[in-house]
Amino acid sequence: MNIVAPAGNYEKLEAAIKAGANEVFFGLRGFGARRNNQNLAINEVLDAIDYAHSRGIMTSMTLNTILKDTEINSMYNNVKRVYEHGIDAVIVQDLGFIKFIKENFPGLRVHGSTQMTVANHVEAKKLEELGLDRVVLARELSFEEIKSIREKTNVELEIFVSGSLCISYSGNCYISSFIGGRSGNRGLCAYSCRKKFTDEKGQEAYFLSPNDQLLQAKEINMLKEIGIEGIKVEGRKKSSEYVFETVSYYDNILKGTPRPTESYKLFNRGYSKGYFYLDNKLMNFKYSSNFGYFLGVRIGDTNNFRIDDDLILGDGVQFVDENFEAISGEYVNKIIFNGERVQKAQKNDTISIGKLPKGTKYIYKNYSKEINDRIIHNIKVSKRFSTIDGKLVAKKGKELELKFEIENIKGQKIVAAVKGDILEQDAKRMITKEQIAEKLGELGDTSFELGNISIDYDGTTFIPFSELKALKRECVAQLQEKLLQSYRRKAPEKKEYHFENKSENVTPIFSALVSNEEQERACCEAGIEKIYHKQYDVAKEKNLGKIKVDTNLASNLYQAIMGEKNGLKGQSLDWNLNIFNNHTIEMFSRFPNIETVFISPELNHRQLRNIKSDKVKKGLVIYGYLKGMYIEHKIFDEEYKELEGEFYDKYKVLKNDLNNIELYLDKPMNLIPKLDEILECNFDELRLDFTFESPEEVREIIESLETRKGKYNPYAFENGVL
Repeated sequence: MNIVAPAGNYEKLEAAIKAGANEVFFGLRGFGARRNNQNLAINEVLDAIDYAHSRGIMTSMTLNTILKDTEINSMYNNVKRVYEHGIDAVIVQDLGFIKFIKENFPGLRVHGSTQMTVANHVEAKKLEELGLDRVVLARELSFEEIKSIREKTNVELEIFVSGSLCISYSGNCYISSFIGGRSGNRGLCAYSCRKKFTDEKGQEAYFLSPNDQLLQAKEINMLKEIGIEGIKVEGRKKSSEYVFETVSYYDNILKGTPRPTESYKLFNRGYSKGYFYLDNKLMNFKYSSNFGYFLGVRIGDTNNFRIDDDLILGDGVQFVDENFEAISGEYVNKIIFNGERVQKAQKNDTISIGKLPKGTKYIYKNYSKEINDRIIHNIKVSKRFSTIDGKLVAKKGKELELKFEIENIKGQKIVAAVKGDILEQDAKRMITKEQIAEKLGELGDTSFELGNISIDYDGTTFIPFSELKALKRECVAQLQEKLLQSYRRKAPEKKEYHFENKSENVTPIFSALVSNEEQERACCEAGIEKIYHKQYDVAKEKNLGKIKVDTNLASNLYQAIMGEKNGLKGQSLDWNLNIFNNHTIEMFSRFPNIETVFISPELNHRQLRNIKSDKVKKGLVIYGYLKGMYIEHKIFDEEYKELEGEFYDKYKVLKNDLNNIELYLDKPMNLIPKLDEILECNFDELRLDFTFESPEEVREIIESLETRKGKYNPYAFENGVL
């Protein structure tokens, strides 16, 4: 089972590899689901590939965002460069981009990102059919569900085991997109979930902020036993020290030498086991920041507190008030214990570190000098090698011959061989094979270490060790060059794509999505003939029996797959499958059951004009409360709640029949006043979505299709998203 580790920059790449990672993933600057990260420039990516390959480590590049057609075209040259340099895999979210990659870069492994929200074995099997080599499963799955998917599929599976959790299903979160124009699906999430909210009762809390995840030895061994191929460590935005500690922690577990983790001492907003056991420990309503870990509680109005861990000069602390709001932080420059200054205080000591800020209730430790110093030292002195085998032939009257060989990640054997001078002299002193092996094993500052060595020596001939050293240096350099060259490949000529509409003068039909019978009745009375019923956005493995498969609207990939399998006709695909470009539409046009594809509301009106298809019909939602999040965890007991954020952003919250939370924006999108402009975009179907509306409001909205009246509320329709 491979440890898949983050490399947010080159420093973290080295830390991850030195700590024991088997695979590293990194972003290209400007792309991927962490576009705000440092990420690597293209030349750094090429160097990173070589650094990893020299040490037998697999490399993946994150291209896991939904893309515009222009971006897919412009990205070709960057992908070509890393493809030809030898990148092993790309991590992708956009189904259309997967199609593009498979058609233009043969042999390149494609991994389906967690943003694809793969939550059942049917979807995993279908994605394998579409060309994926590995699927990163949704983080919301329990162990029993992961086990079920493993038993029913052959595709490689990767599981997140540590790091930040999104409260919404990844790929189904649109809050920062709709309220601020920064799309999480395009790598610019504003982390709205980490803000404080107030509910309709006036209660304040971090209602949408989960603890971070940290699976430990028991869970890791459970995953290993069922045959999971990869465990992913999240942390491209965290420090090199965090990456090194967390990766080495899992490396110790897999090597059978488990130890206590110190990751929580390097970054901490609270930890849980995520959804692994489907317990109720997921959320942290108190705070969402990296406070560090708990150190102590202020004693009354004094400056004293009893510490819950050792404390030394140079440690960092965070002061927090009784409402768990951060006040300030500082590095500790004095420790007073029993009236005297000390360098270090021990757990359970009652100490003072000076005057505490006004309002301080809790003290957290957010920087451990001892741990950071130790890890920084370990990163500097740690080495990671690829093992090579060698063969030396040393016989009188023949040339001195040295051969090194190694197997690359693809299983290819790489051989380097060099010859020296003819050996003519007898040795004055006995030379043992052990001495020769020791000399050959001194590989210095290379990425290699010597494994098996075969020495064919007659035992009497003089071997000049200076010549042996020179041959060794030449042979290693040749092997290194051949090893890196073994990953190089040539991309074929770029495939050209042309997308066209069936016709340029389409008269669309009007349809409606309803949430209850009263809304459906009102739609029928108003003359709407095509009606959809609200579906679930995610088909989780344990809920497959509850997911309707004979529906005319597929709101998850499972329903589309089952529609194809059951021979359905005229099925529509909902917008939450993130239909953002022509390549994705063409990919879904291959489903014989899909008649209409609803385009993402994250596109603006100019971009919508460029969406074309002569294979399937195109649909657009022109009215409705936009769903900003689909949440697996039952955060609230109430069936309905209202939340208001710190910036007066408001939301309506529903709990559905699966006990999942659906979070909607407070005001509906309404494009009806711009209907004439929309008609010019050649959509086959325009849809009205009804969630909270009364029958009277439903009729009023349908009537506005004639009058074009109503409050215009465009969200992304005007400006799109970043």
